Amino acid sequence: MSDKLPDQAVQAADKAVEQVKQAAESVKREAKANGGVGGNAAAALRQADRFVLRLNKLIATPGGLSAFLSTSNYILYILAYLQPRAPTVYATLLTTLKFSSSSITLTAVDPSAVPPLVALAQLLSKCRTTLRLLGTLPLYAWLRSLMAGPKPGSDVVLHRIAVVQATSYFAYQILENICVLADHGVVPPSFIAKLNRRDPTTARLYTTAYRLWLAGVSCDFLRLAREAQNINAKRAARGQEEKGEVAVREEDERVDRRWWMDAAIAVAWFPMALHFSGVTGGVPGWHLGWMGVCGLVAGGERMRGLWKMTA
Repeated sequence: MSDKLPDQAVQAADKAVEQVKQAAESVKREAKANGGVGGNAAAALRQADRFVLRLNKLIATPGGLSAFLSTSNYILYILAYLQPRAPTVYATLLTTLKFSSSSITLTAVDPSAVPPLVALAQLLSKCRTTLRLLGTLPLYAWLRSLMAGPKPGSDVVLHRIAVVQATSYFAYQILENICVLADHGVVPPSFIAKLNRRDPTTARLYTTAYRLWLAGVSCDFLRLAREAQNINAKRAARGQEEKGEVAVREEDERVDRRWWMDAAIAVAWFPMALHFSGVTGGVPGWHLGWMGVCGLVAGGERMRGLWKMTA
């Protein structure tokens, strides 16, 4: 047998060596661009640093802390709902891949123990409830401004709807604050009994508060219906030339986006308010997952807007 390699083998070997050289040069260029071996770690640290600074700016903006806690709270609700189902999904995946699930040991969890995600979600919820103790101040300012009467040129029907909504939210917040303070021993049971048909517990007052919240949320549907009526009447009164202007079309698109976003927010809040109000005995099939989804839909747009402002 000849020791000389065939020409095709030599050419293939040369080509392989050339490919290895090119790959090595590519790795060197990427490492140099990322600052060497620790480039990826440094880039990750820079991203983390930027995120922390933006988060700090978000919390410092008006409403930023509330939006951040709300978004985090509802994300945790979703994760807490999905977490117990993870082992089932994993076992199904193993079955699909034709692995033996008998070799997989799932750690049993004490059903009486509160999962960490649920505990953290409950902690954030209590934090948000505590912060809402000051929520009566902006609601009072809003209601007081409405009591001065509708502004010249504004829609009287929309003003009346706003008065009903502000009154509902203000009364809801007062009752919730009283209940929270009573639960922590600040308000004596005797005071609760005077408000609550001689019942010193806060359960019925909470239900009344949530029904006022439901009334406030329902006002959004009345407002949206009236706004749609006004928008359609305004557009119907336009001339043909005005309808064809680019600026007019862009403004119409902006108004429509805002209206549909408000509608989505109202639709998201409504089942949550309906469930806690107990008007229908609770929404069938309601769980933490649905509450998380509804809360994210309702508050997601506000959070996105505030987050963009921190860039």
